Amino acid sequence: VDFRISQQLDFPTTYVHKSRVRKIRTSQAELDYVRIRQTILLRARQLWIERIYLNQLEAMVSERRAQAETINNHFRQKQEAGEVDRLAYSHSNLQLVALKSEHEKVQSEIRSNQLAIQEIAGGTDVELSEIIFPEPVQFNPDSLLAVYLESPDLQLYTQQIRLMEEQKNLALSNALPKFSAGYYSESVLAQKFKGFSVGISVPLWENSNRIKQAKTEMVYAEADMQRYELQQHSEVLKQLDRLESLRTRTQMLEDALSQESGMEVLALSLENGEISLTEYFYASDFYFRNEQLLLGYKKDQLLTEAALMKVYL
Repeated sequence: VDFRISQQLDFPTTYVHKSRVRKIRTSQAELDYVRIRQTILLRARQLWIERIYLNQLEAMVSERRAQAETINNHFRQKQEAGEVDRLAYSHSNLQLVALKSEHEKVQSEIRSNQLAIQEIAGGTDVELSEIIFPEPVQFNPDSLLAVYLESPDLQLYTQQIRLMEEQKNLALSNALPKFSAGYYSESVLAQKFKGFSVGISVPLWENSNRIKQAKTEMVYAEADMQRYELQQHSEVLKQLDRLESLRTRTQMLEDALSQESGMEVLALSLENGEISLTEYFYASDFYFRNEQLLLGYKKDQLLTEAALMKVYL
């Protein structure tokens, strides 16, 4: 009867490096959670901004549609009375149909936005009726870049370098001698042998490739982190430049529209016969499209700000 109990022990430093590897992986999991949380919160903010934009656009299109319906009814009555030809009424009717189609498109986008908000809210039905955009945010480029250097994404790269370094040290420790100890018992007929055993093993070539691989992976991780730092720096500056451009265009268009006559003035001028129907269609459509463009600038400006604010979420 043979009975043996034995335990092999790595070199003491091996357990130190294994413990550090576990701690780094735990830290990476926590950073992954923060990064995913920031991504979800950014998506929620983007949907909220998009919804405010759509609410404003829907109100704008709805008002323009109501004006077009009033003008269409007015020209239908004039056409029936023989005061205008059928062509003028057809033009007003065509504009009304186009606005109805645009109104339905905006309402469809609102429904899609509502479903996206409901999905990101875990199925909760969130009703958003806001039509006022939040106040713009002012950024200090140097402070913003400093915050991005502490972002979870960059910290993950830092932790990855630490992980590669500890794995390299672990591979080196595994190349050191291993120890073993145990108890042995053997019984043969009337003879019994018992005793303790100790031993040592020296790895020669089994870990050489692992050490080379760990060193190569560490060099790659350092280079990848440098690449990401440069990419982040360039992306932040690009977003700040885009934000400044959007603010300039928004201000210029707001100033230009403030000098133009509003839709009510145009409708009144048409009613009084001061401008023709063709002139009204051209002027009102030009004014309306620029209002839409201004609204789009404001939305893009806030979406750009939201992307830059992701690291603060």
